[in-house]
Amino acid sequence: MAEPKTRGRNILFRLYILGQLANELLDQAMARSKLNPNDFALQSAIGAFQPVTPSRLSALLAIPPTTLSSQLARLERRRQIRRRENPEDRRSTLVELTKLGQRNVTAAAPALRGSIALVSEHLDYSLEEVDLALDRLEDALRAAVSRPEEAVRSRTRRRARAARRR
Repeated sequence: MAEPKTRGRNILFRLYILGQLANELLDQAMARSKLNPNDFALQSAIGAFQPVTPSRLSALLAIPPTTLSSQLARLERRRQIRRRENPEDRRSTLVELTKLGQRNVTAAAPALRGSIALVSEHLDYSLEEVDLALDRLEDALRAAVSRPEEAVRSRTRRRARAARRR
């Protein structure tokens, strides 16, 4: 049996395409929901880790703090979340869902589950296998983001070794 061929695109371009496709699928699934996919993701993370500091959310979701701050302000104005003083660090706040925010997340969750089921129907691998591969990819991206100069040096060293072997 012949080895499957790749589409020949670089990994970051592929991730961009996958993100666009995932957003489109969730936009369609959540069209009747009170949440768009981005708000759903953010509020789901808040619900899962609440009460949570904005800095922890920023790190978890890989959202720059300034971007997250404006998203949280918008959700707070819509009464989806509330912030309260962090008793462990008075300079920080804790974020949690309001009852309205929790109701909206709960109402949108079936759309997410349905979207996952649709994708799963078309996979040649189990969701667990895909999840493990995505975990590794996330770890690699986080390492590259936190130390981009190290990633470049490492890549240069690997290429030099490969060239010497030829």
